[in-house]
Amino acid sequence: MFTIDKQTLSDLNAVSWNASSLLNFFDNTITVGGRDVLYDYFLHPLNDQEQIQHRQEAIAYLAKINIDKLLDKYMMDDLERYLNLPQELHSQSQFSHYLDKLSTNFWSLNYEKEQLLIKQSIGEIAQILINIFTLFEDARCSGKPIGLLKALSDSFRELSKDFDVEELKEVSLGKNRLHTVIKYDYIFRNIKKSNIRECFVIWYTVDALRSVSKSFSKKLLVFPKFVTKGEGETLLNIKGFYNLALENPIKNDVEVERYRNIWFLTGANMTGKSTLLKSVGACIYLAHLGFPVPADSMQITLFRGLMTTINLGDNLAAGYSHFFSEVHRLKVIAEMLSEQRKMVIMLDELFKGTNYQDAYEATLKLIDSIAGIEDAVFFISSHIAELAIELEKNEKVVFKFLTTQMDEDKGVVFNYRLASGVADKKLGMWFLEREKVFDTFKQVKSAK
Repeated sequence: MFTIDKQTLSDLNAVSWNASSLLNFFDNTITVGGRDVLYDYFLHPLNDQEQIQHRQEAIAYLAKINIDKLLDKYMMDDLERYLNLPQELHSQSQFSHYLDKLSTNFWSLNYEKEQLLIKQSIGEIAQILINIFTLFEDARCSGKPIGLLKALSDSFRELSKDFDVEELKEVSLGKNRLHTVIKYDYIFRNIKKSNIRECFVIWYTVDALRSVSKSFSKKLLVFPKFVTKGEGETLLNIKGFYNLALENPIKNDVEVERYRNIWFLTGANMTGKSTLLKSVGACIYLAHLGFPVPADSMQITLFRGLMTTINLGDNLAAGYSHFFSEVHRLKVIAEMLSEQRKMVIMLDELFKGTNYQDAYEATLKLIDSIAGIEDAVFFISSHIAELAIELEKNEKVVFKFLTTQMDEDKGVVFNYRLASGVADKKLGMWFLEREKVFDTFKQVKSAK
């Protein structure tokens, strides 16, 4: 399984239910069960290339067809309630089982309500089984890659092999006599109850996959191509990636090679370093979910995990200061890296919790320590541009920065464009001078 932890999920705003989260963007589910399946996908990225491809193919196929009208949230809620009705002890036969039930409950109001639910439910279950059967048969005959739908179809065939499709079509019409109601209630809620539940799970999985497929129409998304080690030395190559949470995002490119796999990203606060790291991280994460990514194109090798340190805070409950939280986080990452090796690590503005000299020396030592770990990819951002002088000696490091323009009238213009090199603009002093902060203090002093 692909390694990801709570801190990384939080940094990427992956599984929150807020409007800008990745989960919210891909959540077009109709059923509650479908949403549960989708949420589970987000918690368990894949590290098997075949599984990823099969999920991609299923999503791509469902993007070309419309099955929304076949899904009904409230119907599925009612059917779950139906399956959870109290199950009486089995009689010696189906007939005697319901004869006992009729004789004891016939005059009760609850009995009438229950019978209405039962009659309606068996028709709806029959219709769902037909819908699943039709969907999978159409997929099989389409001549297109259907990926995961093939495995779901095989499972469904095994679960439903004892059902007569033509008879189910009659039952689905809802005009069933009492003996038909008794028969199929006994089948659905007793002898085949576990099969029906598993068929529901298949239907929920289709809903989750359909939900992701509907995101194609929201923004430009593409499926990443996974490449093997023998296909070149590029570990990651994303063209035109962007952040899904932004209305008018700026697109950038990123390419990381096996032997130059440490990105050192510089720039002052507000230049967009954190957002860029989150955008790249989201693409890598979504790729391992088997989902489409926000980019023009993407090639990636299969990684075993992603860990980030972007929005790390103090841990007051554990008595950790910010600096100690950073130290503890780095230790956790190092231990995980020693186990998994082939991971993507993102560290944003490290060692903010200590003084400049400590941060300088610690960052330099860290980069020296990871240089030579060739199967992993490291993104390290820092506002300490002076580190570049020492890091230029390290052939594993690639220098990148986000461009800005300073204008006396417009102020600082943040372009959010990625460029090669090291940021050399000192925005802090420029802002202070432009706002005449020091002159104001001098005036206060001279007024005495």
